[in-house]
Amino acid sequence: MLPSRSTLRAWNPDALTAAAAEVRAQAQAVVDSVTGIADACERMPEARAWSGQAHDAAVAMFDRGRVEASKLFDYADTVASSLCRGADTIGQARKNLLAEADSLDGGPLYVTDDWVVRIVPRYLSKDEMAERQEQARQMQETINTLLAALGDADDATAAALTAAAKEFGFVKPGPPGSLGDLMLPTAQRPENQVPDPRTPVGLAAQAAILAADQQQMIREIIESTNEYGEETKTVIKQDGSRAVTTRMDPFDWPSRMDFYQTGEFDKNGEFVARTSSWHDLSNNCSYFSITYPNNANWTTTRDPSGHVTSGFTTPDGRHRAVPVDLIDSLSLTTTSAMSGLEKHIAHGGSLPMITAESVENIGKTMKYGGPAVTAATTVFNMMMAESDKDRCIALLAGAAGGGGGWVMAELGAAVGAAGGPIAPFTVPAAATIFALGGSAGGAKLGALLGEVLCPY
Repeated sequence: MLPSRSTLRAWNPDALTAAAAEVRAQAQAVVDSVTGIADACERMPEARAWSGQAHDAAVAMFDRGRVEASKLFDYADTVASSLCRGADTIGQARKNLLAEADSLDGGPLYVTDDWVVRIVPRYLSKDEMAERQEQARQMQETINTLLAALGDADDATAAALTAAAKEFGFVKPGPPGSLGDLMLPTAQRPENQVPDPRTPVGLAAQAAILAADQQQMIREIIESTNEYGEETKTVIKQDGSRAVTTRMDPFDWPSRMDFYQTGEFDKNGEFVARTSSWHDLSNNCSYFSITYPNNANWTTTRDPSGHVTSGFTTPDGRHRAVPVDLIDSLSLTTTSAMSGLEKHIAHGGSLPMITAESVENIGKTMKYGGPAVTAATTVFNMMMAESDKDRCIALLAGAAGGGGGWVMAELGAAVGAAGGPIAPFTVPAAATIFALGGSAGGAKLGALLGEVLCPY
């Protein structure tokens, strides 16, 4: 199996050497006991304690026992030898991998618990970031080589033990065929805890996790004034995607108070979404709206009484009310540093809004996802927890499979395991959506949300 970094640190390959010695010692104890009994039986005629046909039959029986005990020792010795070799190969592979990962900690790169090499969030120029990304790519190849060596050593040890046992009649358990089989973890090999870089799916999963991380980690923040004299705050992420938040000129929008817009763009410069929030003085209602480049729109309104309504409209005109629970979830999970939104409560109703304070908080944690992608993640997290989980997984897999850049067709299998009860590791919905929002433009993201919120 491929362990996580924390699990590997707890591994103690030397215990295999101690176990090998114990296996040999116990087998030798059996041999010594049987040999002692056989020898004592053979000496009985000399001591005039026992002789005759019955004695001869007993001697023959113990001789057969001596042969079987010798076979047992050979079995134990083969197993012990496999354990000793495994201790050496796994121990060396473990040492090499941990040493390489530890050497990166504290520098511009670091290795996560799932063995993905990430860039420490710092303010950098475009050229400096490109250099760091190349360093991370090279180090990921090194880490993957060492991780594969560890997996190979572990697999080889398991195979050697199975082969040694097979010669003495051991039958390897098949796949679980009943509930009882599932309740016997010792009868099955443990699953990988992390993506396997020896497979296309594992490499794609690593790439998705990294892409999602770089789509959220800030590289640069620029505060300026646009051509219309409006204050803007531009956040550029590690992958090159960006978000531009603008405080709209109140003279141009006299009926809209606290009017802010955030435009999000992927790493190729393609428009992802535009999020707007304002309080309308003409009707005393507050609005939160996300518009995608395919003209899909998600608008939420809070009236003067505090009543909140929300609806999603697809490009072809389909409209469906969005559950208020979803808006509450978005308001509760929203952190201004991460999403650029702030939970705004008035008259008993909550609404996520872009505010002066939320804009000010952007960059304080060096992490920023953006309101549109954060909202999409909230949708899928909520839907995945309910009866639409299977459909959401299929939609995510389909979107990932056609996203380009960070994805491969095989990623559908990795995403398909997201959140599954038996999945040893997952590519979370959040990682898939963030990576999608950073590389595939907003039309795909808008269409994806439309399929979830307006399935008919």
